[in-house]
Amino acid sequence: MPAALTTALRTVLPHWAQRLLSQGFATLQGGLALACLYQLVLLAGARSAVREPTSEATTEGAASNFVVLMPAHDEERGIEAALRSLLACDYPRERVRPIVIADNCTDSTADRARRAGVEVWERMDAAKRGKGCALAWALERLWTLQRPVDAVVVLDADCVASSNMLAAMDRALRAGAPAVQVSYLVDNPGESHASALRFAAFALMATVRPLGKQRLGLSCGLFGTGMAFESGLLRSEPWSSSALVEDFDYHLRLVAAGQRVQFVPDAWVRSAMPISFASSNQQQARWEKGKLQVIRRWSLRLIASGLARRDLNRAHAGVEQLIPPQSLIAAGSLGCVGAGLALRSARLLALAGSTLVAQLTFVVYGLRLIGAPAQVYRALLAAPILIAGKLALYARLLGGGGPVSWVRTER
Repeated sequence: MPAALTTALRTVLPHWAQRLLSQGFATLQGGLALACLYQLVLLAGARSAVREPTSEATTEGAASNFVVLMPAHDEERGIEAALRSLLACDYPRERVRPIVIADNCTDSTADRARRAGVEVWERMDAAKRGKGCALAWALERLWTLQRPVDAVVVLDADCVASSNMLAAMDRALRAGAPAVQVSYLVDNPGESHASALRFAAFALMATVRPLGKQRLGLSCGLFGTGMAFESGLLRSEPWSSSALVEDFDYHLRLVAAGQRVQFVPDAWVRSAMPISFASSNQQQARWEKGKLQVIRRWSLRLIASGLARRDLNRAHAGVEQLIPPQSLIAAGSLGCVGAGLALRSARLLALAGSTLVAQLTFVVYGLRLIGAPAQVYRALLAAPILIAGKLALYARLLGGGGPVSWVRTER
């Protein structure tokens, strides 16, 4: 087949056109190679951070007074487990005020939360739906109350927290961090190939890369749950409710304001993910369309600001949004392999092959670094299914399709 395609190209295209086509593919592959190089730099930083002995920061004063906001939309099946894990945290109970935001609920979420002994704020607003709107509403209400609040924690109602989550957050905040993010892990990698691949994606995006960024002194990012903020920060930079991925958007707002989110790898939150590729794609559609919004809103602005101010944190945050996901890196590199064979370009073949090796190194070694279970490695064989679904999704998004508002993902 490659020989026939090569013959057809040489017959139809003049030599200069073949060279131009080869150069175009080489430029594309060069961009993908740079993306993999960036990931390998973060992997090296993560490896160094894991090997370095952990030292707890010295803190002074009393433990933080936390308000824990738990946005919940029809979460009756999981909210009790989430609350049990929160209330079981090894932290002074009198300094924790859990508040469940029962947002446009049509089930028994609010009743189950009350039976667990926590405060419930019910909100009904069909015009402003979704987690971002619920959090913005709750924070506005919180500031009107005359009770001491040092920091606000956000924990999703479908997540369980490690017993040290609040204590780890408290240490980081009192040591000077304005905002912190713990590891976000997938709880059910053994249920299906879809959930196992989601485990791999989260492990690399929400643990390995943040570890590397933390090691390099960069802001680690926000992942929507298992995050905490100083009250003063939330008052000066109010939570945004306008983006499909409000956590990504808010993180870039903080970076633009000169702030840095600190990663706390020794604590975690876990959540079950969809076990079918169809449900997983629904969730991914919101994330990817939201990311495109964030890129348009922030990337060039942060890159320009970072260069003008010689601020690596700002510039990095803008560039990072342009790094393609693993599926596009793999699909683009395989496409360039095919083009290299058809055009008989040894340079293109070498560049594409090197990129695929670098990508595989990042994925496999990154999964080893966080101790991924065996089923996750086996699920990598099903990655072509995920890649095909992602390519179809990107085509739909580029055509103007995709979600326009938050939709709850069935798990």
